Amino acid sequence: MAANPDRLAGKYVGISIWMAMCAASHVYIVVALFSNNIFWLTYYVADYDSGFVRRGLGGELIDLIPVENYFTAAHTVLWSSVGAWLIAVGVLMRHILHKGARSERRVMLALLAPVLPFSLSYAVFTPHPELFGMAALLLFTISLTKLHGHRCRVLACALYGLTMAVLALLHEAIPLALSLGATLAIIVLVKDATRAQRRLCAALAVAPGVVSVLVVAVLGRRDIAAKLCAQIPHGRLDNPWAVATTPQRALDYMLGRIESSSDYHDWACENAIPIFDADTSAAVHFVMQFGPARLLGSFSLGMLFFAATLGLIRVCSAVPLGIFVSDLRSHRVLPMLSGSLLVPLFATGADWTRWWILITFDVAGVYLLAAIDRPEIERRPRARTTKVFGWVIVALAFLPTGAANNLGG
Repeated sequence: MAANPDRLAGKYVGISIWMAMCAASHVYIVVALFSNNIFWLTYYVADYDSGFVRRGLGGELIDLIPVENYFTAAHTVLWSSVGAWLIAVGVLMRHILHKGARSERRVMLALLAPVLPFSLSYAVFTPHPELFGMAALLLFTISLTKLHGHRCRVLACALYGLTMAVLALLHEAIPLALSLGATLAIIVLVKDATRAQRRLCAALAVAPGVVSVLVVAVLGRRDIAAKLCAQIPHGRLDNPWAVATTPQRALDYMLGRIESSSDYHDWACENAIPIFDADTSAAVHFVMQFGPARLLGSFSLGMLFFAATLGLIRVCSAVPLGIFVSDLRSHRVLPMLSGSLLVPLFATGADWTRWWILITFDVAGVYLLAAIDRPEIERRPRARTTKVFGWVIVALAFLPTGAANNLGG
C-alpha cells in the first residue's frame, strides 16, 4: 500500500537535513582541515610525453592547460571524478523515487543510497580515479532498466565497453573492478533477453576494457620513472601525514596548532613515481610485505561492508537476497568469469578493503535496481523498522566510512 507523500516528507525531512549537514562537514574536513590532495593528485602524474605508460590519460588531461596552471588543472580533474560520481548517485536516488508509486520503502532506499560505503563518503575521503568508472557503470545499469529492444541494449553495452576501454588508460583497475557489476546488470535487469543476447551484451560491455588493460600491461613502459619525475612541477601542498603521527597530533593539525607542507615534486618522486618502474612480480611482492595480519584485517573490513550493505538493502526493500540470487543460477558462467577479473587486483594491490567496496558496489547497485521493481517495495514497513532505519542513517551519515576503506594498504 502506498503511503501518503506528505506524511513521508514530514517524517524524513529531519534525516535529510542531517545527511546534508554531515556531507557538508565531511567536504569541509577534506578541503580545509585535513587535505590529502598531495596523495590523490599522484594518480594523474603520468602522461605520454615520454612514451606510452599506464595511467597516462590523467596527465594528458592536465596537460591541456598551461603548465603555470598545473595545480588548478590537477585539482579540477581530481574533483571532477567526485562530481561525476555524486551526480550519478543523485540520478540513482531520483530513479528509485520515481520508478513506481511513491512508497515509504522507496524513500528509505533513496536515503540509504548516499550513505552506503561506496557512495558519498567514499568519494569525498578517497577520490580514486575509479569514481569515473563507477559513475559510468551506475548510469549504464539504470539505462538497462529503461531501454527496450535488443538493438538499443547492444548499443548501450558497446558504448559502455568503449568507455571502460578509455578509462583503463586512466587506471588499469577500473575495467577489472567493475566488470562484475556490468555482467550482473545484464543478467538480472534485462528480463526478456535470450542467453545468446546476454552473452553478446556481456562481451560488448566487458571485453573492450579487458583488452585495453592487456594493451597497457604489455605495451606500457617500465623504465620511465626518472622522466616522469623530471616533468612534475614544484609547488607546496599540505601534507598532514608528515606530522599526524598520533591522534593528538592529527587533531592539533586540524585545529591549526601545527602546520605541514611538502614540495609536490619531491614528494611524488619519492612516494609515487617508483611504481611506474615496477612489474607484476614486484607488485605481488609489495602486497606480501604487508603481512597476513594487515591483509586479513583489510579483507575482513571489506567483507563487513559487503554484508552490511546487502543486509540494509534487504531490510529497507523487503526484497530477499535469494530472489536476486535466483536470477543468477541459470547464468553462472558469466559472473564467474567477470569475478575472476578481480583476482589480479587482490594479487597486485594491497588495498583489499577498496576492492571489496567496489565488489559491494557491483552487487548492491544491481540489487537496488532489481528491488525497486519488485512488489515488496510497496509494503509499508513496521514502525520498529523505520525507527532503526533512522538511527542507522544518522550514524552512517556521520561516520566517515570512506576514510576507513584501506585498513590493509
